[in-house]
Amino acid sequence: MPNGEDVRLKVDHVKSKKVEGTLYMMSERMGWMPKHKDVFTLSFDYCDIKYHRISSDQKSKIRLQIVCYNEMMTTFHFCNPIGLDAQRKDRDAVSDLLKILLPEFKTMMDQALEVKTKILNENKTVYQLYKDLVISGLVPADDFWSKYVDFDKLTESTKKQNAGVSGAFLTNIRPESGDNGGLIYKLNTDTIMSIFRTYPAIREKYDQNVPTGHMTEADFWRTFFQSHYFTMDRMHSSHSRDLFTDCVKRDDEKMHNEAERASRKAMAVIAPETNETSEIGYGVNESITETTGKNDLNKNLIKRFNFHSTMILKSTLGLDTNNDTSSTNRSEIVDDDDDNVAKKFKPDDDLEDLRTEPPEETQTLKLVNPERYLRAPTTDRSQKNSVLQIPTNLNNLKQEMTNWHVNTELSLNSSLAHRIVKDLTPGGALMHGTTAQTLSQIVPQNIQEEMQTIYISLSELLRHFWSSFPPSSPLIEEKIHRVHDTIERFRETQVNAFKEKVSTDLLTDFHLAGHMEDLIDTANTKYHQWIKTLSSTGRT
Repeated sequence: MPNGEDVRLKVDHVKSKKVEGTLYMMSERMGWMPKHKDVFTLSFDYCDIKYHRISSDQKSKIRLQIVCYNEMMTTFHFCNPIGLDAQRKDRDAVSDLLKILLPEFKTMMDQALEVKTKILNENKTVYQLYKDLVISGLVPADDFWSKYVDFDKLTESTKKQNAGVSGAFLTNIRPESGDNGGLIYKLNTDTIMSIFRTYPAIREKYDQNVPTGHMTEADFWRTFFQSHYFTMDRMHSSHSRDLFTDCVKRDDEKMHNEAERASRKAMAVIAPETNETSEIGYGVNESITETTGKNDLNKNLIKRFNFHSTMILKSTLGLDTNNDTSSTNRSEIVDDDDDNVAKKFKPDDDLEDLRTEPPEETQTLKLVNPERYLRAPTTDRSQKNSVLQIPTNLNNLKQEMTNWHVNTELSLNSSLAHRIVKDLTPGGALMHGTTAQTLSQIVPQNIQEEMQTIYISLSELLRHFWSSFPPSSPLIEEKIHRVHDTIERFRETQVNAFKEKVSTDLLTDFHLAGHMEDLIDTANTKYHQWIKTLSSTGRT
């Protein structure tokens, strides 16, 4: 039995390669367990399944085949001893559940693939690492994305908003004329998922009837097209006994709750000056009942359209669209959330915001000498004394400057110092073989970026190589051979090509690839020494 997993469906009497067992459908994978065993011998994640197909009803054997993205195919044979009808029922239950689960996981896979493709297109360094490590077979793709790429950092600008539900997804279902004069409605996976996201009650009915075999999928959707969900102007009778009868009452309660919640969030207003004791009413008497008939039909239609829009908004925002609130809960919410309740005030109510504010109390300023307060502050005596000492300090400074003598025995004249600095500057008379420009100014920016990318890839390859020593298992030894071959290919395809490009573009050789060649030669020396050691011990 699967431990800690949510089992959506369990089907007994299912054979795989003529061995009978049980098929389990979990929330994230499906697995097959042989009879009298407690472990899965076959397990498929839904994200790895490309599609599934079933045998025709004319065949004597009821089968379902799983096709994965790696082209691996597995066939399950349903052999319920009750008979063909039971076998077909079990097969259809599995097929119907896969029709719901596979599109969900396919959407997740498409989004992940889109993010990875965008990362490779926008980050040249990551793309080069991917070619050198993954395409060469050195590192598995899953390990590369988890170890070498910081998804949180790189996908910060690629985060995508979840796809919403179109408000016109029901109107886009256009009927087609059938052979017998009827209408044929065709549903695709996206439309079905939009219906389930907008109306959880429909999905609940689907799960209760289709997987359990009470209804076929075609009969379920035929009932849906005849219900008030698709035909919104339909007046539902209380004596009706179709599949969605109980949903009408729940939807009406939801519509009432949404209208009540919206009115409670309104701003506080002052009621108009009306005489509530008047018997005339002037057209505002709420006791007058509206006429029935066409007005009720239009009112019901508008109400359902508003409810449809509300459910779409909730599904887009990720809110719970299946939130049934009882009258008891509503009364509790009203009591707990008094701040959001719209309040109506009468004209004679005492409103706090409209009260006349009393004047603020101020302190009287008590001044002993008002003239000193109104005029500027008086000059400090200490500041006056310091001003009087300025002439004396100036005379002392003049005497010091008169007695000061300059020592010029160790200094050079300006022309000689300028000539020496010029000769010792890169490109001067005493600096042969140098130039006034630095290497970063001579080498173009595109070559610098390419050199940096090659360095990063080579460093990763060499890290894998040196981390394998000393080898502790045959798998590590095989990795050493594989990494060495990859490094040699990297020298031929990347380093040598970079050397030729530098000599062609710059018309000179700055030995930019010299250090990379030294790193590769050192690794080759270590590899040949290790091969020689293996040969001396009789191993190859």
